[in-house]
Amino acid sequence: MSARTTRRFIVRGFRGAALPLALLAFWTLALSRGWANRQLLPSPWTVLQTVRHSLADAWFWTGLGHSLARMATGFLIASTIGLLFGVLLGASRWGARLAGPGFHAFRQVAPFAWIPLISAWFGVGESTKVAFITLAAFPAMVINAIEGVQAVTRQHRELARVLEISRWRFITGVIVPTAMPQIFTGIHLTLVVAWLATVGAEYFLQIGPGVAGILIEGRALVRMDLVLFGIAVIGLVGFALNLTVRHLEALVLRWRPANTSEAS
Repeated sequence: MSARTTRRFIVRGFRGAALPLALLAFWTLALSRGWANRQLLPSPWTVLQTVRHSLADAWFWTGLGHSLARMATGFLIASTIGLLFGVLLGASRWGARLAGPGFHAFRQVAPFAWIPLISAWFGVGESTKVAFITLAAFPAMVINAIEGVQAVTRQHRELARVLEISRWRFITGVIVPTAMPQIFTGIHLTLVVAWLATVGAEYFLQIGPGVAGILIEGRALVRMDLVLFGIAVIGLVGFALNLTVRHLEALVLRWRPANTSEAS
């Protein structure tokens, strides 16, 4: 690593830490001046102690594992079905006319409105949470798949018609590669929504272990240090998932020009 790259990395790290450090300083100042109730806003040291004890507890890691498993299952179902459905709506006029209006009406319904129906269908087991995560994350993948497919130009379609390329070969050889950047945007958004839906499902359905159990326990015991720890865990996991998808996108789409000037 060159000196310039190292210097750039340090500057970026400092910029990223500026806001958290400012909040930490204001947090400490507010407690020292008596501006906040310590029962509602514990000290950073108290939260740090809670973090240390929680990370040493197997209960935390078990809950985190269950949350990630639920999220991954719902995400895979939503992204797979959403991609196929989105390609269908984007590539087929009849598909868009027949199923498009129903889908756009479906995505206007708030995900939490489906909980009573999902609970009646799937009971109170693990499948209820997975079904909720899938329903919440599904529209993001469909919308971006549609936009990606519609990015294929009319010239591409006319050329495929002249060359008599089969429908399946046109989809796999032209539509999917052209739509890949937008599809990755859909994967990114679907993953974000799936993680948020996982936390929401665990918090409101309260079935089995999970990350949201930290928030539930903290609220029940009036332990804001535990609540703050839970919020930090949820944010850090979401950040890690976001970073993973971005690196995967950069790896898969490394053929894509970095900017428009390179493309031209």
